[in-house]
Amino acid sequence: MELKFLGRGSAFNVKEGNTAAYFIDDDQLFLIDCGEDVFAKLKQKSLLGRVRAVNLMITHTHSDHIGSLGSLVAYLYLVLHRPLKIILPADNDGYEKTIEQILQGFGCTEEMYDLVHDTQYDEKFKSFSGVRYVKTWHCAELMSFGLIFTTKEGVVYYSGDTKEIKNLHYLLSEGVQIARAYIDVTSVKNSNGAHLFVGNLAMVVPEDLRKRIYCMHFNDENCIQMALGYGFSVVECEA
Repeated sequence: MELKFLGRGSAFNVKEGNTAAYFIDDDQLFLIDCGEDVFAKLKQKSLLGRVRAVNLMITHTHSDHIGSLGSLVAYLYLVLHRPLKIILPADNDGYEKTIEQILQGFGCTEEMYDLVHDTQYDEKFKSFSGVRYVKTWHCAELMSFGLIFTTKEGVVYYSGDTKEIKNLHYLLSEGVQIARAYIDVTSVKNSNGAHLFVGNLAMVVPEDLRKRIYCMHFNDENCIQMALGYGFSVVECEA
């Protein structure tokens, strides 16, 4: 399973756009995050009108990851006459309530969307047999999650925004077959920061596995070059 990217930048890196990824399975769009510029890109690429359902996974609620959520919900319901399916962790410690409050603030009423748990997607699609949210540490103000997809080729891990590496380190230490991992990185070496310094990623990942690690959420061009210099892959956005 390979993700396609609509953007690969951090919150303030407008050149690279808000980091968001997607894939299509069984005529359904699966979208990871929906930042400020994502709805416009979905419209420009005519992705919404050519699928029968849209499923959204939200890694956390910073605006560069949910900023156009209200527009996406309203467009799907009012124009295409279908609710957005929002996939959430089954055990979410109040995260579901947070999403409901944000949707209410956007003026989205309950009939305009469906909240569904990740466990409801088990063994239903060709490209993955299951997806689970895993908790990460991004900042103290809000909950944040990564995603683990189980596929025939192995695990596909999507870190979301995080300054820690424990989920990837666990997968590596347990000998889990990693098909691909998409990891948030920064060029800023700051122990108090909210993102993972790319040099710290290199300390954990063996050189022979680095091509399977796709760096994303770049804060600047230097971050991209540093990732490549360490031998990692970097995500590329569609034209």
